Amino acid sequence: MNYENPELQPPVLEKNESIQPDAPDFIETPDVVPSASTPEPLPIWLYLICGFALFMAGSSFTGFDTFGLGLLDQGAGGPSLVSNKSAQTAAVTDPLALGKKVYNGNCANCHHADGLGQPGTYPPMGGSEWVIGSKERLAALLLHGLSGSVTVEGGSYGTAQMPAWALTDSQMANLMTYLRKSWGNTASEVKPEEISAARAKFASQTAAYSEADLLKIAPHGSDPSDKK
Repeated sequence: MNYENPELQPPVLEKNESIQPDAPDFIETPDVVPSASTPEPLPIWLYLICGFALFMAGSSFTGFDTFGLGLLDQGAGGPSLVSNKSAQTAAVTDPLALGKKVYNGNCANCHHADGLGQPGTYPPMGGSEWVIGSKERLAALLLHGLSGSVTVEGGSYGTAQMPAWALTDSQMANLMTYLRKSWGNTASEVKPEEISAARAKFASQTAAYSEADLLKIAPHGSDPSDKK
């Protein structure tokens, strides 16, 4: 037995017939635009800005002196930071640092890195009147060498000949500056032009000096230029 209510039966549409907008069962459905399968790429300027921001942030944390901006400056009262490049430049131009290299390569084998020398054979550098006395006399000694024994601070040292050093004016000046300012010595700095003048003055010397010959160069101790 069929109990279906004939009044509730859905209407039967004819072929090609559709529900009209004014029909009671019509519900309007908004048009849906299908999404694109490939997303739109980000603009190139956005990549550039992000990359630059990351570079600047990394530079500030690593201490890199980006464009000389000093990004790690801690403000007023804070310590000023020196870039690696500035520190390296200072080391390259420091006469003491350069003179130490010359000393280690030419003198330390006999006089040792501590400047103490060897008793009875190689004199010490600290407090030596030959080192902290006349710059002109020390230049002559290094330019032409020393033969025979020498007295340093009342002690006699060896008969081995000290050779002449084939150094440039700058190398010689840096070496003498290092000798005169190390191991407790506080004598004045030596300039390359002073070595140039000494080289010209003693150009006629062809053999190594003796102690007696060297003492004639500055018989009254330090020359006036040492008092600068």
